[in-house]
Amino acid sequence: MIARRKVGLVIIGGGPAGLAAALEAHRSGCRDLLLLERDFQLGGILNQCIHNGFGLHYFNEELTGPEYAARFVDEFLALA
Repeated sequence: MIARRKVGLVIIGGGPAGLAAALEAHRSGCRDLLLLERDFQLGGILNQCIHNGFGLHYFNEELTGPEYAARFVDEFLALA
């Protein structure tokens, strides 16, 4: 049997765009959202980008892709 649940917003994909959408939806007042990810971890392609250059605009420091993803994942998990 498949469990059913009503939610206000479903976001498909826990990569950079999905995480950004979830965070912005929460900032805009959405408290009932579901983020679906097929991989075992959130962050998408950022987890493979080991070079620096991420985060200057948002976090005011230079981060690798995995570090940048981890910051957004931490922000998302803190919403719960």
